[in-house]
Amino acid sequence: MKEPNGCGMRSSVGFLSRRELTGEPLIKEDFQRRRLAGCTSLYKKDMLGHFGCVNAIEFSNNGGEWLVSGGDDRRVLLWQMEKAIHGRSKPVKLKGEHRSNIFCLAFDSSNTKVFSGGNDEQVILHDVERGETLNVFLHIDAVYSLSVNPVNDNVFASSSDDGRVLIWDTRGPPNAEPFCLAIYPSAFHSVMFNPVEPRLIATANSKEGVGLWDIRKPRSSLLRYGGSMSLQSAMSVRFNSAGTQLLALRRRLPPVLYELHSRLPSFQFDNQGYFNSCTMKSCCFAGDRDQYILSGSDDFNLYMWKIPKDPEAGGPGRVVNGAFMVLKGHRSIVNQVRFNPHSYMICSSGVEKVIKLWSPYRQPDSLGDLEGLVEEKSRSLYTHEEYISLVLNSGSGLSHDYVSQSIQEDPRMMAFFDSLVRREIEGWSSDSDSDLSEAIMQLHARGRRAARGTVATAAAAAAPGSSQQRPETLFQPVSKNLSAPSSSVCGRHSSTGSPHIKRPCLFTIWPRAHWAANLYSFQAAHRAAHSGGGGGIHYTLLILMLIKTISH
Repeated sequence: MKEPNGCGMRSSVGFLSRRELTGEPLIKEDFQRRRLAGCTSLYKKDMLGHFGCVNAIEFSNNGGEWLVSGGDDRRVLLWQMEKAIHGRSKPVKLKGEHRSNIFCLAFDSSNTKVFSGGNDEQVILHDVERGETLNVFLHIDAVYSLSVNPVNDNVFASSSDDGRVLIWDTRGPPNAEPFCLAIYPSAFHSVMFNPVEPRLIATANSKEGVGLWDIRKPRSSLLRYGGSMSLQSAMSVRFNSAGTQLLALRRRLPPVLYELHSRLPSFQFDNQGYFNSCTMKSCCFAGDRDQYILSGSDDFNLYMWKIPKDPEAGGPGRVVNGAFMVLKGHRSIVNQVRFNPHSYMICSSGVEKVIKLWSPYRQPDSLGDLEGLVEEKSRSLYTHEEYISLVLNSGSGLSHDYVSQSIQEDPRMMAFFDSLVRREIEGWSSDSDSDLSEAIMQLHARGRRAARGTVATAAAAAAPGSSQQRPETLFQPVSKNLSAPSSSVCGRHSSTGSPHIKRPCLFTIWPRAHWAANLYSFQAAHRAAHSGGGGGIHYTLLILMLIKTISH
């Protein structure tokens, strides 16, 4: 641990003695600030409760007593942090359950309500105390981000795959149309109200980059960030607590910081090993003065950078090279991260089923140290061949229904994302990316339709005298000849245990089988893999890897 001049900050007695001499105010804030500044690593602890990838996490307001989480298992879990850390209670599952992946969550300012949105094209409003569903707000496409108005808990914003940013009022009649703030041909992946000036809203768009909007002037952005590079693939945007700065994530580019009214970056942040390409990620500010930023990475690590005080720091292009802290411990890609300024705790999640808690204070059963001397043994990436074997030999088929309710690591899902990472490492490329992107997006749409029809299909199958087959019995085994015609969308083992290879119908629209180089194809693949189209997308990637393997 880095030691500041004078008494060591590990000792609260030393700190109090120093304070007694200098009369420094705000003891808690200063102590926590100095403690974090003196660390090179943090203690870590796993929080288990989800059955699939954890795609969204949010601390409650005014102290962070609660954490809400959601993911591919379609459940919204509420954690009382103190009890969860000490193992005295399990998370509470809210009664409103989504029909597909959950992508985003938000508390209202009073922490009495939680909003959740996702791949099933709806936002559910939950009552925290009773766990009941209060309302449902229907969208026409997947919902990627939510933000509650900081001065009016009845108003929230949503961003969607249909290229719209919508403003909703929970007090409106059931069929009331939302107010459309923005509409683009491409998806909006993030939205956030300015915490001080709520008339201002920041967005991140998949093709149009980061923008600033005034709710009084819809359909036209006030500012497009990035200068001449404004047309970027942006996936996350966050205001600092003062509403004066914006932090954004972009695909295959380092995190970037903007002053509110400046188009040009203040700083970009980089570090050897940091990479953001394979999945959708979020970022956040950290510290009592928002003096740090946090982002997960494709290399399974969580990165923290310190924002320079000198506006001219960073050298050419104002790039801050070198993270303040690299937190190691995840076993796959890290997508989500949130900081609690009250307790200085960090929570992160991603492809794994765990939520990882990081703290400058030792917690019960925590691992690691503050000096970064204790290193866990890192795992090796699955090879393409190992992923093929896991899929072909899976006894549960290719879809992920989470019926087993297992919190244990899923090797097949880890291998799925390892394949995406390996694709980046090996630099596979293709000039047919647009065809593959379109195909996977069709899988995404089919997955959502399947999610919407789940209840109706189940009812029809259960009806007396019904000849409706269960969905998993509709697959048609065909020859291993990949050119054989078939309308099948999934591959699975036959009843005899020998693998039958079935070609997805999407295969017929691809002129060549290659990996996609487009991030949003990957995200669509992830969505489809858990929303009723899982078998199809797993099998699609399987076919691509088989062809790639054979070609070598």
